[in-house]
Amino acid sequence: MQFKNGDKEAYARLYRLFSLPLIAYGYRLCPDSHLLKDQIQELFVELWHSRNNLSLTDSVKFYLFRALRYKLIRLEKVRHSRIVLLSHTTEWMGGLLQQPVEDSIVEKEMYESRVALLKKALGDLTLRQQEVIHLRFYQGFSHEQISALMGMNHQSVRNLLHRALVRLRDRLRIPVLTTLLFAFLFA
Repeated sequence: MQFKNGDKEAYARLYRLFSLPLIAYGYRLCPDSHLLKDQIQELFVELWHSRNNLSLTDSVKFYLFRALRYKLIRLEKVRHSRIVLLSHTTEWMGGLLQQPVEDSIVEKEMYESRVALLKKALGDLTLRQQEVIHLRFYQGFSHEQISALMGMNHQSVRNLLHRALVRLRDRLRIPVLTTLLFAFLFA
């Protein structure tokens, strides 16, 4: 409410709180980091200028993610070219899975091997499957929010997520890795 009343400190808090998650999510849709950061800056400028017309929302994070997604989609249409989505997906997702350096070299090598297998398995998913996994497990959005964000019905989101998880399980084929992956995803 303070933001709507023109409080610049509330605006700055919004930016500090959501800029990094927006970059992480936006990079999945637009790998050009300079362009992405420009679009996020523009989003916050537009937010400031239209603050009086904004309605209250249950989730500011969801609102910003959806606004950024629509902004990037519109940008793609204007440029008349398909942006190559997630060119560095496996590198990015693998970075999220890294753990502190292990004491033992053997443990470190085993961990790196598991991460490499998981990165490859995540990279083998379709772009939509990668997006739904990111939104659900890395951003914590509900099925309903993902449904609205991706423009899909609720059951389609559930089916897409299920197919992605089954495909990951089948790709990994190693019970220990599957257990670790599902433990990580559902933690």
